[in-house]
Amino acid sequence: MMKLKKLLNNKAFLLVLLGYGLTMFIDPSRLLLALKGSSYYLIEMVQIMPVVFMLTVLIEAWVPKHVISKSLGQDAGFKGNLMALLLGSISAGPIYAAFPICKALYKKGATIVNIVIILSVWAVIKVPMLANEAKFLGGEFMTVRWILTVVCILIMSYGVGYFVKAKDFAVKLTVQEEEIQVN
Repeated sequence: MMKLKKLLNNKAFLLVLLGYGLTMFIDPSRLLLALKGSSYYLIEMVQIMPVVFMLTVLIEAWVPKHVISKSLGQDAGFKGNLMALLLGSISAGPIYAAFPICKALYKKGATIVNIVIILSVWAVIKVPMLANEAKFLGGEFMTVRWILTVVCILIMSYGVGYFVKAKDFAVKLTVQEEEIQVN
């Protein structure tokens, strides 16, 4: 009973149920397609997320804060931006896998600018994707797009870093973690 009450308090879940209900009344044939699509992504998430959570736990347990703070924190400067670019580029998997990892990195001292760089690069310029892009669209196209995308990501990340401060961030840090962010 408690779980049902908690489930009904989840607005996103209720919105999804409403969407399925509307689909069933408007065009029942599309309901099956919607359920197939949802189950595909749900199965994909169930396969990927345990590995992501294990990686996140390993980062939290084994990587010292000073290492992350030094390489992706305030003092890292442009070198930290390059490190974030490299981390995002060599990533694999869908973008939602990056969120828990970025949360762990942020809690360990990575700046908001570098978090935005990792997320953006993870989404649009992963190395395997670049290889396919060069194969299908040509090396020149891939190179120009990569350069322009990196420039845009850097501009956007500094913009987000300017406007979004730690107090606005959903991830709340402990006093010790805030000291690391400041230092």
